[in-house]
Amino acid sequence: MSFETVLLIIIATVAAAIWFDIECLVDLDRTEHVLYFPREVWAAIIVLSTPLGGFAYFTFGKER
Repeated sequence: MSFETVLLIIIATVAAAIWFDIECLVDLDRTEHVLYFPREVWAAIIVLSTPLGGFAYFTFGKER
């Protein structure tokens, strides 16, 4: 694999992670009721532990 290919893969992965965080934060803002933690804590979890924080929010924090 060339350096350019590896760099492109890294950029695409980082862009996807940022997009996922933004989607999670938008969903958090639009959701009326969250479980277990306040919104601010969920926002911190989402941003600080990308992408696991988003998966945790959708699995445990979002009321269905």
